[in-house]
Amino acid sequence: MEIGNFSELIPLLSNFWCTIPATLQLKLESSLTLLKQNHKLHKLFFLGRLEAQSINYLLAFGSPGVDLFHQRKFYYSRNGIDWLLLLEPSDWNEDWGRIWSEFTGNAGFAFKIRSLAAGSPNVVVNEQDRLWYVMHAILREAVGVPRGALSMSSDKHVVLNPFFRGLNREELVELGNYQHFRRPEHSAEENLRGRPECNLSMDVLDPLEVDVLPMGKSFTLRMDDSDQLAMWSSLHWLGLIFFHKANTNMYGFIYNGDGRKNWDLPFMVEL
Repeated sequence: MEIGNFSELIPLLSNFWCTIPATLQLKLESSLTLLKQNHKLHKLFFLGRLEAQSINYLLAFGSPGVDLFHQRKFYYSRNGIDWLLLLEPSDWNEDWGRIWSEFTGNAGFAFKIRSLAAGSPNVVVNEQDRLWYVMHAILREAVGVPRGALSMSSDKHVVLNPFFRGLNREELVELGNYQHFRRPEHSAEENLRGRPECNLSMDVLDPLEVDVLPMGKSFTLRMDDSDQLAMWSSLHWLGLIFFHKANTNMYGFIYNGDGRKNWDLPFMVEL
């Protein structure tokens, strides 16, 4: 959730029995506002909470320029007040997603990945680096935003669309009307193919429904009692939700999980 809209978005979570305690909310608003100022960030987002054995990691990320993904910075906190910068590991890879052990709460703790190749040494990953990887993977694979919330500028920057006014009720419930919160990884031709109507500044971004396997079955939808607020939950990264209120620019996402990917999903749904 973007820190500038924090107080407006938090009440929407209560419609789905999710909440942030009032004392923690005040801490986060104050400390993240200071973090944004001190680190000269253009936008700052609160990602959520990762549960570890001894403590909970609070997670945030931001960008120094108008491009949301250029030189993006990751942060974590143990108390909601003091924030530490997470540096990108120099030698990370997608195998880190296979680590199944719980986070311990000790940022220096070392996890081992057993090598599948005969004679190859095991890989050691410390918890702080793994924390960076999990944030990166969740944002790349699971976070969604409504179509139109992001746009591509003429100089190829991905920015928040100041003219976004929301999806209508019919569009709200279709996963095809949501996009990845990331820089596009597919070609513009591929993303625009099959759309009867398209907007080049918005539809060059990667659609959510066709990218994550199993196709079209990686998210579930819930509506609130008013039938105007949709909440989508990721089945790959359990605890990640994104939400949007119809005909408004109110949308956001939040994570509350243990940092482990659900690799069993293909065996849990009908393919």
